[in-house]
Amino acid sequence: MRRIPAVGTWAKGGLLALLDALVVFWCVLFAWDGRWAFLALTAGGALLLNALLLSRRAYPFRYLAPGLLFLGLMVVYPMGYTVYISFTNYATGNLLPKREAIRLLTEREIVPDPPRRFPFTGYGTPGSLYALYLRGEGEDYVLFPDGRLSAPQNHRLVFSDGVPESVDGYPQLLGRDLFPLVAQLQGRRIPYREGWLRLATLREFGFYLPQYRYDPAADTLVDQATGKVYTPREGRFVAPDGEALDPGWVETVGLANYVRFFRDPLYHGAFVRVFLWNVAWAVLSVAFSFALGLALALLLNDRGLRLRKVYRSLLIVPYALPAFISVLIWRAFFNQELGLFNQTLFSWFGVKVPWLQNVFWARFSLILTNVWLTYPYMMLVSLGALQSIPGELYEAAKVDGAGSWRRFTHVTFPLLMISVSPLLIGSFAFTFNNFTLIWLLTRGEPVVEIGSRAGATDILLSYAYKLAFEGARGNEWSMASALAVLIFLIVILVSGVSFARTRALEEVSRGL
Repeated sequence: MRRIPAVGTWAKGGLLALLDALVVFWCVLFAWDGRWAFLALTAGGALLLNALLLSRRAYPFRYLAPGLLFLGLMVVYPMGYTVYISFTNYATGNLLPKREAIRLLTEREIVPDPPRRFPFTGYGTPGSLYALYLRGEGEDYVLFPDGRLSAPQNHRLVFSDGVPESVDGYPQLLGRDLFPLVAQLQGRRIPYREGWLRLATLREFGFYLPQYRYDPAADTLVDQATGKVYTPREGRFVAPDGEALDPGWVETVGLANYVRFFRDPLYHGAFVRVFLWNVAWAVLSVAFSFALGLALALLLNDRGLRLRKVYRSLLIVPYALPAFISVLIWRAFFNQELGLFNQTLFSWFGVKVPWLQNVFWARFSLILTNVWLTYPYMMLVSLGALQSIPGELYEAAKVDGAGSWRRFTHVTFPLLMISVSPLLIGSFAFTFNNFTLIWLLTRGEPVVEIGSRAGATDILLSYAYKLAFEGARGNEWSMASALAVLIFLIVILVSGVSFARTRALEEVSRGL
């Protein structure tokens, strides 16, 4: 007996067919508009979805597909797009495709010498415009709201004092009825001879010429007012005297952004300074927070300590609060005039510390704040690792005559590092790119070099952000992307070396 498909199967088939129809529709639109990349992605995605739903062999991949999709959209695509932008000149002034830049430049207009004006009269009914009658010097036209120009002899005109009283039976409109209707022609360009007509005032049209003429064969722009010729160079049309036209366009420049980083002192000088501080910031923050967290974990691991649960609850408060709230509170504490720290120091010792205005104290403030935010995590991790160390090892060490310090250095710390080292590597990578804390507390300030966007407390990520959105030369997204790629390579290198050291610790653990 033949099996009849269930209602659910028919419903799924219908939804898939509807989705495929929509995909075909969008693919036709993309092909019509010449967007081949979008067409390929849409068609490929639809084919893959059909294969997953219709093929029995692809059944296991249905459960992997959502995760792989989000991995591609949230991780792979942003990384690939960032790398692509780093090989272009994408920045302020170079944001458009070349054809769009040419279109905008050729739409710029100039007034011919002598200027030409066309006073007009409107015809229609109140609330509806039929046509305008344009009066020029020896040539009149009938202009329709859709932009069509027509010769007067093609219409029935009834004249009075040189101005038609009606056009095709439609009477003349008075000003209070005409002006609201003429507004629909605002911004419209009506092709006329070698230029166009557009509304110049509420009572007349003007004749304008395009300022630039594009020559596709020579790929040049010619200024029709001065005769100057502009040729494409580095994403812009540039004249022989060096004058460049805006806007430019996006084009691939290869390794130019990376070479510029290492050749231009404005970039590589700031890069080296920021990188050295970035490494020091990450190392010191992780080291101090781990040392404090480990010290507290050793105290809380003592079974003879009373109220251990209360102390644990109080000590994880900084970890429980949202980080951005804690950072803003600490910023208020560091206020030079009204902050808690300076008010206390002034009342006790008569001094005020420039916490966020001086280079040393700004960096000290950042490390202090970050230690406050991260020591609870280190304490919890260390506490868990300490409780996993067998007590027999300590008893054997005591039998061998080892004191407290030798037991810590030869038993506790080596075994602790086996479990904690990967977490320390993760903490280093997180702190290395901790943009939130830097931006909320100091915004990378104070300034240490005139003309450079990198401040004394900027890390590589905040420096890249400033290049992308606050650059001295405008928004330099391509340079920021190149810096992001360098940051990624640096973190990969440091993590690789660190994990190699971690494997060495694993060898130690096998021997214990």
